[in-house]
Amino acid sequence: MLTDPLFWLLGGLGVILTGISKSGFAGGAGVVAVPLLALIMPLPQAAALMLPVLLVMDAKTVHYYFRHAHWPSLKALLPAACLGIGAGALGMGTLSDAALQLSLALLCIVFGLWAPLSHWFSKFRGAGWVWGAAAGTSSTLIHAGGPPLNIYLLGRGLPKLQWLATASIFFAVLNVIKILPYGLLGQWQADTLSLSLALLPLALLGVWAGKVIAQKIDDATFMNACRGLLIISGLLLLAKAGLW
Repeated sequence: MLTDPLFWLLGGLGVILTGISKSGFAGGAGVVAVPLLALIMPLPQAAALMLPVLLVMDAKTVHYYFRHAHWPSLKALLPAACLGIGAGALGMGTLSDAALQLSLALLCIVFGLWAPLSHWFSKFRGAGWVWGAAAGTSSTLIHAGGPPLNIYLLGRGLPKLQWLATASIFFAVLNVIKILPYGLLGQWQADTLSLSLALLPLALLGVWAGKVIAQKIDDATFMNACRGLLIISGLLLLAKAGLW
């Protein structure tokens, strides 16, 4: 696989875009890497390959933004996200990937297009539990936790740096916890880990580029970009589910 140009084209592109998304747009387009890699390898292998890469991205992104975190949002989201990881682990190999992708796609598109809906659904009592659990489940299965998290954060009205910091810590915690179910379920093989290591330089390049981009845009542009990335993520998930 390391000598396959298609791996470097699809995997490299997916990893760089994910890195830019993590440090520049709070993971808004982070669903792109797994669908691209799944074009040349089984979906479970693509998800396992990406987890070590995501852990490195998380460490660098947390380093950039940690002191700006919005702790009340993290307190509302993380307990439910842990339960979502457990649900995702139980569903590995049994839940339909297409059904999950379709559900996420519709949520991304609807909430990306309709601002008042995004605002209300991030504010209702228990919203942190709903979107935290959704993010934990989808993140465990296909590393697509960004859309549910950003649906929640859209209505918070957080400044750009608070949004980025909150998302970076949220995903760092989730991805560390996901090591356990991935290991117990035998998701990692030596060849998969070697592919992950090969992609790490591109991961760091993407995270650096995302930080540079984030420094050059204002809060309003950032908010609109995240909303647009939700819609793009939804279209990508529809394509992966074979419905677009």
